[in-house]
Order: sequence, then C-alpha cells, then structure tokens
Amino acid sequence: MAVAFLGSDRRIAAGDRDGRLLVWDLPEPGEAPPLEQQQKTPGAAPAPKQSLAGHTNGISRLATTPDGKTLISASFDRTIRFWEVSAAPSGSIELVVDHELRDAEVKRSGKKPPADGPGTKVETVAAAHTLEGHKDWIDSLSLSADGRCLLTGDQSSLVIAWDVAARKERSRWSGHPWNWIVATALTADGETAVVSEYRYKRDDFDIPCPAIKRFQVADGAEQLDLLKVQFPKLNPKENTYGAAQVWRKFVANGLIALDISPDGKLVAAGQGGETDTGQVHLLEMETGKLVKSIAGHQSGATDVKFTADGKYLISAGRDTVIRICQVEDGKEVAQLGKPRGGQFKDWISAIALSPDQRTLAATDIGGWVHVWTFG
Repeated sequence: MAVAFLGSDRRIAAGDRDGRLLVWDLPEPGEAPPLEQQQKTPGAAPAPKQSLAGHTNGISRLATTPDGKTLISASFDRTIRFWEVSAAPSGSIELVVDHELRDAEVKRSGKKPPADGPGTKVETVAAAHTLEGHKDWIDSLSLSADGRCLLTGDQSSLVIAWDVAARKERSRWSGHPWNWIVATALTADGETAVVSEYRYKRDDFDIPCPAIKRFQVADGAEQLDLLKVQFPKLNPKENTYGAAQVWRKFVANGLIALDISPDGKLVAAGQGGETDTGQVHLLEMETGKLVKSIAGHQSGATDVKFTADGKYLISAGRDTVIRICQVEDGKEVAQLGKPRGGQFKDWISAIALSPDQRTLAATDIGGWVHVWTFG
C-alpha cells in the first residue's frame, strides 16, 4: 500500500494492508534473478531484512526525513509512528512473504507443504515514537522538504500539522464533516498546505461537496478554495444530485493524489476512483487556475510525484501503469509497466523516488514492490 526509500537508492520500506512494514536492501543491478522468475518461483525475490513492528492495521502512507535517518508511517490504526533507520533490533521473527507463490506451487505440484513455513528470519525493530491524535483511519501523510512539518488527514475530515523535531501537534482543522481527507501536500518550507477531501457514495442522495483548498499551516486558516476557482458558482453547502454535476467531471471520484512542485508554483491533483479519465490536473498554487490536465489513467490515478528538478511528473494508477510526463507541455515521455486487463489486476497504489532520482519504487495491491532504475 505504501513505499519509501531510506536515505539511499538501495534501501526501501513498504507497508501493506495488514499493518506489516518491511525493509529491504535492494540487490545491485544484474544481481537479482530475472523478473519472471521472481514473480513465479517461491523464494526467488529478495527477502526483507527487517520488520518494523507496531502497527495493527493497514499502512496508508510513508515518508522519510531529508537526512534519511527516520521513516514516518501513517496507519488505519489511527497512529503515526517514527522509526530510526539505524536502530538496534529488538528481536527477530520468521516471516513468510510469498504465500501466493507457495499456494500456486502447491496447486502445480500437488504437494502440501506447510503454508507458513519455513520462512525468512528477519530482525524486528520497535518504533522510536508514536503520535496519537486522530480518532479515525489516517489516509494521508505529507512531509515538508525541509523535514520540519508533517501533515496528516483522516476519515473524520480532521487535518493535523505536527512539529517533527518536537514530536508535537502544531495545529489542526477540519473539512466537511461528511468527507474524508483523501490527500495532502506541503510546500518545501512546510508553511502552506493543499488538502483534498472527498466521500464516495453509491447513491445520488446527500452527496457532500468535495474540496481542494490551500491553507496556512500555522493556524489552519483557509487561503484559497481551488475548486471554487474552477466553478465560481459552486455552493459547497449544496449536496443534491444536480449540484454534484457541477464538479463531477473535474473531481471524478475524488482528487486522491496530491503533490506540490519543488518551486511551490504548481499543485498536481490526480483523479481517483473508478473513472474513465484518471487525469492529473496541474493548478497554479497562487491563483488556483487550471494550467493543464495530463497523464490519464484508465480507472483512476492513485499517486503523483514531481521530480526534484520540477521538470517531470510521475503518476501511477489503477491501470497498473506508471506514466512520466513533461510538466512544461504535458507530453508523456515514458511508460513503465503495461495495462494488465483492468483495475482489479494488482493496480499500483503508491510510488517513491530515491534521493538521487535514479530509482523508482512502486507498490501494488497484490503485495509486490516493483523497482526501476533510470539511466
């Protein structure tokens, strides 16, 4: 469900929907078995080195401090945890991470080895600190580029800004009480936030208006309603079917992926959920005006990231594809992966770039971590 690099391009952490948070040391290029073998043969894929133990529900987002020393995780268990990358192990466990491959091997061979063993012995590491303040599932987490401010949002529509050094709450505010905070993003200095809220409903009654707004982090003061800029006649208090048609095409099923460009001038907002377009909108931070819409993902986008130089936007989606587009003109310059036959074929849930920008990692809902190197 979530992935992050730990201070280099050779070490990554990934968390799943069961609350497992694992760390791998990546093999050097050419040292790992062929990809097809890794995906079909039990034990062929690199084994994890550590298990970061503590979360009791799904891991939703991960972030690493700029110095690469601390990993921060958000979870559906309503907590945020800090992990020291170089911490001494607190113990060890035997871990099985390839259940599906083992089950497939059993079906192929007709044998019945124990599904849970033998596993891989890995070190366990305890969290260095835990932040509590949310009362509902935490869906979003953002860390400022300077590493000083952390922003989290939950399914009760609560947003909390945290002082990373002090490990204390800095400010909090709430959106529409019916909505979830589905995505957050921070400027490099952590002083300004963009927050997206949305709540999916199967019926067409009492549909809460979504929002994408810019806030001052210090006190949670609203600075700009970016959705209102697109639709000046929008009434956020209206929740009828007719009112929803005003914003539906632009928002689709929630702008669930956000990122702010390194220079703070643009915000990327990806259309999520079961939508045919799955576009990523590029909006001006200062005015909220739409610059362009790019990088469509059939069935919806799931994550977006600007490169460190701000020249490219990387997006992932339910179509199991990662797209790399030029920010200047929206032109797609590369595509990683290929459509695998629909949104339920292990679609990609999160992406991360290494500090040197030469390695990209992605997690999918089937539990795999995919890694690409550039150049």
